[in-house]
Amino acid sequence: MKIRDIAELACVLLQKHDIINTGIFMQTEDNQLVQSVLKNNHDLRLLTRCANLVVKEVACEYIPLLHKQTITSQNGQISYADFEKLLLEIRCIKDSHGNEVDYYCLPDHVEIQDGSFEVLYAYIPTDKEFFDDLDFCGTKASDRVFAYGTAAEYCLVTGNYDEALMWERRYKDALLVATRKNTAVVLPRRRWI
Repeated sequence: MKIRDIAELACVLLQKHDIINTGIFMQTEDNQLVQSVLKNNHDLRLLTRCANLVVKEVACEYIPLLHKQTITSQNGQISYADFEKLLLEIRCIKDSHGNEVDYYCLPDHVEIQDGSFEVLYAYIPTDKEFFDDLDFCGTKASDRVFAYGTAAEYCLVTGNYDEALMWERRYKDALLVATRKNTAVVLPRRRWI
């Protein structure tokens, strides 16, 4: 799933035929046509920004993106700058033997004993360009979830509040389905008297 896919579906939902007719969604790679349309079409740039906002919202509030990284602490500290991705929340830190270790999060670093550790953490995704892949592979969040959110944000920014409310409801409903746990329902056995 790419930002392009989300923007295309949002254009269909919002009936933005002027953007669809530019032919930008028929392109499969970044080229001169794509650059000129992105440069000259304010609505498409705005849709791209809205899609990035929705992607960050989903990652930060609903479906966390997890990353595992091996980091070595020096002087009992791990700087937040040492993380490969923008840290949102540390889920667990394990030592080389696989045992969880205690740590303290401070404003500019993590305090921990010296050594090498495997850190599992949730991160905030970076802004994506038009043809960049999203980090939501393997989740139940489909492009439709992101398109509903993008349509809601776009309508809100452009002042179409009634339509924004409708798309926001659809977005929240789709998020509810995407974040629902799939568990088997087990009914108690019936007893015959």
